[in-house]
Amino acid sequence: MRLQRTLLLLVACAAGAPAALVVGLLARGHAQLDSASVAAAAGALAVAAALSALVARSITRPIAECVRGALEIARGRFGREVPVRARNELGDLALGFNHMSRELARYDAENRRLIHDLEAGYLDTLRSLASAIDAKDPYTRGHSERVAELAAEIGRELGLPRETVAALVYGGILHDIGKIGVPDAILAKRAALTPEERALVEVHPGTGAEIVAGVEFLRGAVPAIRGHHERWDGDGYPDRLRGEEIPLVARIVNAADTWDACTTNRPYQAALAEGDALPLLAELRGTQIDPAVHDALVAVLRRRAAAARAPSAA
Repeated sequence: MRLQRTLLLLVACAAGAPAALVVGLLARGHAQLDSASVAAAAGALAVAAALSALVARSITRPIAECVRGALEIARGRFGREVPVRARNELGDLALGFNHMSRELARYDAENRRLIHDLEAGYLDTLRSLASAIDAKDPYTRGHSERVAELAAEIGRELGLPRETVAALVYGGILHDIGKIGVPDAILAKRAALTPEERALVEVHPGTGAEIVAGVEFLRGAVPAIRGHHERWDGDGYPDRLRGEEIPLVARIVNAADTWDACTTNRPYQAALAEGDALPLLAELRGTQIDPAVHDALVAVLRRRAAAARAPSAA
């Protein structure tokens, strides 16, 4: 608007100056102007004003459109184009802007594809590592994958952002990575663990967090790995955190881990049917498991059950 006002003033002055000069000369030569001269002068000034507005708008409108397009690009909306209204320097500006916008959109799409491929490669590597950990204990084969999938579903049920859901996937896959330092005999032991053996097992969350702490893209997963055995009532390990002191990602992985432990065979217990596991899960609500996370987990499980019944119902 400031540029338009400036141009309007300049063009108006340039176009109106001759008319004003003629009026001045006529007034100087005659004591008074006749009505025809006044009308002609007024008409000239009106035409000058109209032409000024038209010229100013024709220059400032395409510039304003380019500015709006640049703001759209600054907000990440690549590919925004502006109309090309003339075949002059302003039209060239619009054409250049549109070409730049299309190129940015192409680069953005390519970057997104590369990031997606990179994340997929990371996940494949993590899954291979988790499979190696799960292979130490035949009872837990596939456990990390199931925990990661369920934790991500809980996160989405809670409406968590994409970055947090990704941290849940990574944290779920790697939550037991610290068990790499626990002897196989302890992991597969059917009898109750001795205090010394339990102490070795309870070290694994901290060990796992230390293993991945130096990996930048896993930073969001570290709290889930370290805190997945903390309890809502403060009776967990390794830090004995309580309630919301426990990172949310850790509370979610804890719930997913607990469910999978209840519904799969372990050296110390047989798998529970879902109908038996749900009441047990309810007993843990508010003691081991965050009540809000418990409710989200139950909602996910009910949705899974409904989806499993759907084909047979059809």
